[in-house]
Amino acid sequence: MGDETNGDNKNRLDRVEEILEVLVNEHIQFHEEHRQLLKAQVILYDTTQKLAQAQTELAAAQKHTDENLAALIIVVDSIVRRLPPQ
Repeated sequence: MGDETNGDNKNRLDRVEEILEVLVNEHIQFHEEHRQLLKAQVILYDTTQKLAQAQTELAAAQKHTDENLAALIIVVDSIVRRLPPQ
């Protein structure tokens, strides 16, 4: 019973070994791809955090610019209103 063939002249043990080898190789490949995916996830998270920080800084800079522009408008408006009509 241990030397049964199935038309391709391979005994059962040889077929089981071949299937097991394929499964092991597939698992190794899966493990490597999973490791790469985890690494990419960490890099993506870090990049997202940096982007969020940059967006916060940009919002603060925009607020500062808006405040300066408002002050400039007030100064120019007061100068224009003091000029005599021509």
